[in-house]
Amino acid sequence: LDAHLDLREAYAGNPLSHSTVTRHALEVADRAVVLGARAGSEAEWDRADAGDVTVVPPEEVPAWRDEFEDESVYISVDIDAADPGFAPGTGTMEPFGLTPREMHDVVRSVAPHAEAFDVVEVNDRDDGQTATLAAKLLRAFVAEHAASQ
Repeated sequence: LDAHLDLREAYAGNPLSHSTVTRHALEVADRAVVLGARAGSEAEWDRADAGDVTVVPPEEVPAWRDEFEDESVYISVDIDAADPGFAPGTGTMEPFGLTPREMHDVVRSVAPHAEAFDVVEVNDRDDGQTATLAAKLLRAFVAEHAASQ
């Protein structure tokens, strides 16, 4: 889950920037599915057209379903996938994002197939609502993953 494609080769001269994470993940993963993406450079959108990247825009996330039965899945939640009205405590807010319910549903549906989980880009620039959302998503992952074992 991410508002950004994060497929850059480098950002501000740094090849290990937060804007390069998906590109680096593809060095070890067979594919990347970016749910909620709505921002990226022209080069990132071009890279996203490759067969190993699936981009699901926010309006399609509620209907998105994928099967991971025989795949090893790592779910990373960049909190900026949420609309800034729900998660203003992040570094690179993008309007027209996901609702907490949509994010919760994705985390719960992917958790049984996941090997690992993280939540990133949460900061303290709000009254705690962003951290609360992140914590609730983490709890949902742990509960659903444990129930599936």
